[in-house]
Amino acid sequence: MDKVQPQITVIIPIYQHWELTETLFSALAKQTLPKSNWECLIVDNGSDVVPASESLPDFITLLECPQPGSYAARNRAIQDARGELLVFTDADCRPNPDWLEIIYSEYQSHSVPTLIAGGVTVLRFDHQKPNKIEAFDMATGLPQERYTRRGYAVTANLSVPRNIFSSVGPFDDQRFSGGDAEFCQRAGRAGVPLVYIPEANVDHPARNSWEELATKLKRVKGGQVRSGPLKRRMKFIIKTFIPPVWTYWFVISSPKITPLQKITSLLIQTQLWLVEIATTIKLLTSGKVERR
Repeated sequence: MDKVQPQITVIIPIYQHWELTETLFSALAKQTLPKSNWECLIVDNGSDVVPASESLPDFITLLECPQPGSYAARNRAIQDARGELLVFTDADCRPNPDWLEIIYSEYQSHSVPTLIAGGVTVLRFDHQKPNKIEAFDMATGLPQERYTRRGYAVTANLSVPRNIFSSVGPFDDQRFSGGDAEFCQRAGRAGVPLVYIPEANVDHPARNSWEELATKLKRVKGGQVRSGPLKRRMKFIIKTFIPPVWTYWFVISSPKITPLQKITSLLIQTQLWLVEIATTIKLLTSGKVERR
């Protein structure tokens, strides 16, 4: 018997860190939207060890994408997706129980195809006191509302009617970072609106080590300096050498961390700025782009 056609396809790329999916799968199992309304495609992107498909929850379909990069993996899933609305999140996220229900209700309320950005809350999952790196990431990481005011959203919580991909094309699969912003801005130029619905929230774990922060920065900088039109790349190159005053203000005004944590976070941001400058110089002299 054929499966019932789902209204939603949840798409999640993953590379190496399968241990993170226990929290994700538990959160998906608790969704208030009936499972008959949605399917979930998780795309392995070349992990060294991949679990057997029969060991995964019955609402998960496992796909594989040998081409490196999460945007290539997302494009692979789009090919197999059966839903009319494609909902993207990350393997380390923890969606709220009513996440899909709120998103689908918002989707149905629009008379024209619309991008839907949900909230992203960066925090420590075990409710213990965050270390200095986690506090910094809680204050500065993934400010989805601010991103949407600039015309884009992160794929940690982004929903796209599938017919938008038919009209504006897929994600840029040559990118390791920034493909979500590029896609949203390309859709915006085509007249597709973007709305922000904070209630449709996913939690994202705060990065807890300097190595994680630096690796993310190098990956993002690689996307900025090596991808896109020359004018855009030049903008990011010039911006690299300007002190990150806006981020300093974002840290100082954050209600999420204590005054002492703010001082530490300002020092961390200064260190990251120096790494950003060094990374940009390396990229301009043919350095390798970080994947993860």
